[in-house]
Amino acid sequence: MAAIPVGILTVSDACSRGQADDKSGPALRQLLAGAGGRWAVVATRVVGDSQAAIAQAVGAWTQQAECRLVVVCGGTGVAAGDVTVAALEGLFAKRLPALATAMVVGSLRITPMAALSQVAAGVINQSIVVAVPGSPKGATENLQQILAVLPHAVDCAATGRSGTRHLHGEASSGIEIGSGDVGSGVVGSGVVLCGCNRPDDADADAPAPLSDPLGTAAARRARASPYPMVAADAALQLVLDHAAPLAPVTVALADLHAGLVVAKDVVAAEDVPAYPAAVMDGYAVLAGSGGADATYRVVGAAAAGDQGLADSQGQSVCVGAGQAVRVATGAAVPRGADAVVMVEDTRVAEEGADGEELAIRVAGAPVAGQHIRTVGHDLQRGAVVLRAGAIVTAAGGEAGAVAAAGAGAAGVCVHAMPCVGVLSTGDEVHDYGGPLPRGAVRDANRPALLAALAAMRCAAVDLGVARDDPDALTQALAQALRSCHVVITTGGASMGDRDWLKPVIEQRLRGRVVFGRVAMKPAKPTTFAVVPADLAADLAAADSAPARNCLLFALPGNPVSALVAFHVLVAPAIRKLAGHNVPRALRPSVAAVFIGPEWPLDAARPEFVRAALAWDHGLARWTARIADRHQQSSRIASMVGANALLALPRASAAAPTIRDGDQVTAIIISPPTI
Repeated sequence: MAAIPVGILTVSDACSRGQADDKSGPALRQLLAGAGGRWAVVATRVVGDSQAAIAQAVGAWTQQAECRLVVVCGGTGVAAGDVTVAALEGLFAKRLPALATAMVVGSLRITPMAALSQVAAGVINQSIVVAVPGSPKGATENLQQILAVLPHAVDCAATGRSGTRHLHGEASSGIEIGSGDVGSGVVGSGVVLCGCNRPDDADADAPAPLSDPLGTAAARRARASPYPMVAADAALQLVLDHAAPLAPVTVALADLHAGLVVAKDVVAAEDVPAYPAAVMDGYAVLAGSGGADATYRVVGAAAAGDQGLADSQGQSVCVGAGQAVRVATGAAVPRGADAVVMVEDTRVAEEGADGEELAIRVAGAPVAGQHIRTVGHDLQRGAVVLRAGAIVTAAGGEAGAVAAAGAGAAGVCVHAMPCVGVLSTGDEVHDYGGPLPRGAVRDANRPALLAALAAMRCAAVDLGVARDDPDALTQALAQALRSCHVVITTGGASMGDRDWLKPVIEQRLRGRVVFGRVAMKPAKPTTFAVVPADLAADLAAADSAPARNCLLFALPGNPVSALVAFHVLVAPAIRKLAGHNVPRALRPSVAAVFIGPEWPLDAARPEFVRAALAWDHGLARWTARIADRHQQSSRIASMVGANALLALPRASAAAPTIRDGDQVTAIIISPPTI
């Protein structure tokens, strides 16, 4: 079942003025968080004891269906300032007195003071709104009394004029989930009923499909989506909550590439350097054996790579007082020497007939340790070279450090990169080559998504194009689950009579739709679902099944919508699967100055506008221009030259547009122009 978006409004003069901390809101959030992922708190707010403030906040959350459940805590007592119920009464399209009674009756079993509470419940637009007492104890106790029935109440309120008949089927006419034939790709069997009449021994964890049963005639399909609208930020959080890092694997040093995340500390196997090394070209001497402007006799030379200084008989030479050995940068400093004098600080004092140096004069007095890297100066044996969680970058330093410390002989333990499958759907979708029949379109989605995945260094699988047919979709998805951690589909996720993805996921794959709509423009129909790990194992060969839940992203069919949804929601999930922590999993964003003609904001949804981000060297700031003034979700050309998405807010009376010079947030999707 999709997570239901919830808003929690705390009513308190003291909290709104900062004179007290809100404890009831967090207590309610904790209660809902413990309900097995059924609820997602997407909005919280504190207002004073004002009917107008309460009505404004609740109205805003329910007007665009941002919150399907609103819990108002506080202001339900008998004092003159307790105005919550009065504020809500004028908003209720339908009162739900039985819910309010259930809260009171349940609370009276705990405390007689519950008799003084003015709890209330009702429907505003298509949302359930309940008012509970303001104390943390009273708020949670009251909500607990009705928590089990609220999901079904939310479902019923969301159906609007389409009715609730499909939510109240008898056991003999429930929604069939497949035949149990694994070979056909249809897995599982049984009947899913609503919470009103399901038998007591039914599997409480089995997801209840919200989609129309497969085979429902077009005239009998729901005319409005049963899936709650989830805010974009809340949708991203739900995605990240379900994306756990993949199990570590060991890769050869040569395969250590940018984007991999180290899963286990990499420890230096040897000292770097393993010997005292000259920092620069010069002469190794014994400091203190000569004063300022002293003369040293040259007794040999040591090049980089020499194992030691030896005389003509092969005997090891030890540098003594007044002696010098010519050394190259990186060469081992000979025994006895404790300082290196660079060439620039010397001059020839005596020259042989063959032009070789016999003696040098040193300017100044050498100091012990100068221009020498001691053993382990750069890295000591046993020191951590790369810590778990470190990200391998394109700069190359991580691979170099591992190699220098001799730590990569047995490979490096990193988080595996996820395998991602990309499937296009639609009878009208045709591949790249060949003639294009009338009414058909070229498949732009797969090439765009596969190119984006290649940039992330993922293992991408091209799953081709599936027809608008439940059996074909089931077979294609079942095949993908054999090897993919993530499956991305495009098309078939909206409200058309041939949009089968949601019912196939819920009714044949027994997947759980976490959310089925997102309040964003474009890509509102974006759907995110989870297929249980045990089902994936049933569908896949035993030696290749991913030992985890498989993540399914059903993206819209319009190519821009699909690509925007990928960058906003899918790419962060892939990075988290690859071991990135949450801040690093998100796309980086910068504050930029908007340049160009004003752009009208959308009144219903926040918008992600394709833009060209560049650095203004003269004013030392980021600037953003809309890449293409034609931003239709079908126009993939609007993505050409776009390296950022402008995250624009909804229009308001005070700010209906974005104007030249306004500051905007730019989400970087490819390297910007510097």
